[in-house]
Amino acid sequence: MPTQHEQRVLIVEDDALLAQVLASSFNEVKFGVLNIYNGLEVLDAAKKFEPAVILLDLILPGIDGFEVLKQLKADVQTKNIPVVIISNLTDAADIKSALALGAVEYFIKANTQLEKIVDFVKKIIKD
Repeated sequence: MPTQHEQRVLIVEDDALLAQVLASSFNEVKFGVLNIYNGLEVLDAAKKFEPAVILLDLILPGIDGFEVLKQLKADVQTKNIPVVIISNLTDAADIKSALALGAVEYFIKANTQLEKIVDFVKKIIKD
């Protein structure tokens, strides 16, 4: 049985509408959600919120998602939190870089239904 801690998702997305749609999708399946809109705030938020999974956009104000991912994986408190990339960057090099930096999955926003992302996150938390 997942604990309350294991059912939290940190959404890092600067598009407020998409962030809200994602949050609503996770709220429907009883996940706690915190939306962050700026790359500079992610590390502190992850430490305080203690999410089971982080959904991370790559193009963000402040610092980009690649740098955020590096910081998360370098920090002892956050390095084991699975990070799922949700981006419109479709270049194979970007995808390869994100996965090499420690992302567990890479979804292209324009090509992915929200249900697929929610199902993937539920599977990560269950495993």
